[in-house]
Amino acid sequence: MRHIPIALLVDDSCPLVHVLRFHWEDVHHREPVTKDGRRMLDYIPNSFLEAYCDVCDRWGIAGKFSIVPAPAGRGDVVNGIQGFPPSETQAWLRTVKRRLSDRFDFTPEGITHNLTVDLTTGAMLPIGESDWSQTQTRDTLLPYLVRALELLKAAGIDANGFTSPWVFGIKSEPEYMVSMVEAQRQVYGRDSSWYFLHMLWSQPTSRPWVAYQDERGRLVSIPANVRDLWWETIDDAHADPKDIARRLYEQTLQVVEAGGLPVVLTHWQSLFSNGAPNGLQALDEFGRLIAQDGRFAWQRCSEIAEMAEQPSNHPTP
Repeated sequence: MRHIPIALLVDDSCPLVHVLRFHWEDVHHREPVTKDGRRMLDYIPNSFLEAYCDVCDRWGIAGKFSIVPAPAGRGDVVNGIQGFPPSETQAWLRTVKRRLSDRFDFTPEGITHNLTVDLTTGAMLPIGESDWSQTQTRDTLLPYLVRALELLKAAGIDANGFTSPWVFGIKSEPEYMVSMVEAQRQVYGRDSSWYFLHMLWSQPTSRPWVAYQDERGRLVSIPANVRDLWWETIDDAHADPKDIARRLYEQTLQVVEAGGLPVVLTHWQSLFSNGAPNGLQALDEFGRLIAQDGRFAWQRCSEIAEMAEQPSNHPTP
């Protein structure tokens, strides 16, 4: 029997920093509180990464794992995170490389996944990266993407794709695509890459497509079509992990029945659940349901990109 490819996209992951918490503070200018009244925690301990790896090991889960190079502008993956010894960041990176690199591709997700960095001065501009990107051209997008890749490369990470923070580049996508291809060539000497930008919840037939191809390189767009139901656990410490897993599995089956390729989106803060266990418990149960089904094979995004369809065959985002 030919197995159905499936991938898990983990957005916003990074050493220690809880990026949603700091994004909330920078946007709303107040300390963030969950909907059920709990203070949103500042940091995600390294022990959580180990627990996540345990779940992925148990079920062979594969896909994509973002690494925000300078999360929320509070340090970076090369020099360490503010308020922590550099050894904590290095330990996080060692675990990622040792326990995830066989099954997950790595990508940057902006530079800060928050405010935009002035590459000349290093200062933060008063505009978020996603908003900034919408009016940029390859002249400004390319050096920004190169800086993100260079930080990860300096930290010993081979980042073979890109994740768009929020909807980075969606209104300047032709310029964004050219920039991604060239950034991979400049930093890693790579002529084939992929990116995650589009969330096609209403198009379960969606499959990866070749978004750009010329003599300089090939770029595949991998859209998500299974929603991040884990997000519910951020605001509800008592959200039922088995119910979340069941609904994720049902979404996955709907995609398969429609003829799409299931690409499941989650976020580091969704799985962390503001310190509650239910996010990872839901991932564990979802992994069990997929394994029990018997028809699926977890794959890295770079593997899925190899089977991408030509541009004329993909749905309009």
